[in-house]
Amino acid sequence: MTNFDAPAISNAVVAFEEARHPPRPTGIIEDEPQWRLRPSGSAETASGSRVIATRWRSLGERAREVTAETPIDCHVIGIALRSLDARLSVCGRTVLDGAAMAGALLVTAPAVRCHCVFRGPYDTLHLHVPNELIAECVREMTDRQAAEICSGFTSTCDPELERLGRTLLGAKDLAGSFGRLYVDCISTAIIVRLLVPADRALASERPKVAGLVRWRLKRAIDYIEAHLAEPVSLADVASATGLTRVYFSAQFKAATGLRPHEYLVRRRIERAQEMLVEDGVPIVDVALSVGFQNQAHFSTVFKRFVGQSPHAWRQSQGCGTRQRQTPATLHLR
Repeated sequence: MTNFDAPAISNAVVAFEEARHPPRPTGIIEDEPQWRLRPSGSAETASGSRVIATRWRSLGERAREVTAETPIDCHVIGIALRSLDARLSVCGRTVLDGAAMAGALLVTAPAVRCHCVFRGPYDTLHLHVPNELIAECVREMTDRQAAEICSGFTSTCDPELERLGRTLLGAKDLAGSFGRLYVDCISTAIIVRLLVPADRALASERPKVAGLVRWRLKRAIDYIEAHLAEPVSLADVASATGLTRVYFSAQFKAATGLRPHEYLVRRRIERAQEMLVEDGVPIVDVALSVGFQNQAHFSTVFKRFVGQSPHAWRQSQGCGTRQRQTPATLHLR
């Protein structure tokens, strides 16, 4: 009778399986080493039925130029998690040159080449969606003629997609199969959301008025950026664009998907995040520097947008806790 070396056979089987199925990255949502790039070792998974979620982010101010091409086996869905300033081109055609709101969307089909120059901070969630999964979702829909993901860039904020994107970030707190299931479920909801709007679902949400022309939108955004630390009224911003408050408000929302005040508050929170990563800046100073009258109100609004208190978010970024001395009068406001 032949003698079998059981441990050797077991090791050989394990080695064979590892060669066929390379280990996946341990993180549920990993930061991208390069723009729109799947993490190493995820190719086999992406060719199956699961979505790979990655994040491209920086709070730095320096410009960064990047280029990427969508893999042949998937679509890439990008959702902006904060406002950004960039020049973006898809297949050689410029689709954005200026500001994009949080919730802006870039969907690319397989083998599509993109180029982008980021002029400041950015934070984008990317979903690498296997073509097979999209086809599976289409088969589950009753009206297949309308079920198609439309590639391209959309600068108008889609609040529902933005909420789903931020909800997806919660997967980082889950481990193992729970985190994977969480990503799969939320990602599927995003895919289905994108499959329908071309024909019917978002017809009622299309703007009833024309959006601001580019130069007026730039004037409005520049005015808000220059006055984040001050009280800003709707009349002030409208006057900067040469429009009445009513016309400006309607056209601003048509162009961005946000009311002017919503955009103002978002930018204040985003500027606050940039300041919070600076070691030694007291939270109360951050609050006052972005237009809030006191730290309590700032903390409430910050948590509503970010999901964490300013202190907890700062710690989650690995920032130091040492703070500069602040005049007592600031704490009494």
